[in-house]
Amino acid sequence: MMGYRHLLPASAFLLAFALAARFAAFSVEPFGPQRVNLDTGVTTLPQGGILTDNENGLRLKGSYIEYKEGSFVRARGVELVSQKETFLAQSLEHDIPKQEARFTGLTFSNRDFKGLRADRAMALFAEDVVVLKGNVTSETPKLQAETLVVDLKSQEALALGGFTYQESRATLRGQGPSARLYLRFVGGKVQATTKVPENALRLARYAGRLP
Repeated sequence: MMGYRHLLPASAFLLAFALAARFAAFSVEPFGPQRVNLDTGVTTLPQGGILTDNENGLRLKGSYIEYKEGSFVRARGVELVSQKETFLAQSLEHDIPKQEARFTGLTFSNRDFKGLRADRAMALFAEDVVVLKGNVTSETPKLQAETLVVDLKSQEALALGGFTYQESRATLRGQGPSARLYLRFVGGKVQATTKVPENALRLARYAGRLP
């Protein structure tokens, strides 16, 4: 997953010409008027728009967007697309310096997961990790869980707490806060086990990053 820290264009069109060289790789396409607060540096697109990072191949579309260059992006009705992942969400709050994004009502898809949904989620861009909590479900693979931590780089995932996993006629279930399910994606196939490898226990620590 690619970082999002360079996504933003200049914070005001009034400064666009002066900053054109510095932000030449970035573009903004508003769907309506732009409102610029010169005191705070916050730009609002009340009817939404598209923010595109041409350098890193990121595209954010939102029905409502406000942002401050180098600081944050907030959006509703969100579609965030990179070269490998798609995030659809009711809302997004992205802290640019921390390279962290929080989502509500997220649906996530990549090469391993299709239709992975959660009430709330956090993407840790610098660490290639996504944490999902609350009514976590996945269409492919077939999974229900309380909490799921996905390592996008190593293609691993760890479910914590109650879970149900289905593969063909086999079903794995876990109950209680100590239940764990480890998933590993290899060659387009899923390996699932309740015996978590020692090196995958690190994923459990990420769950605490999202209250």
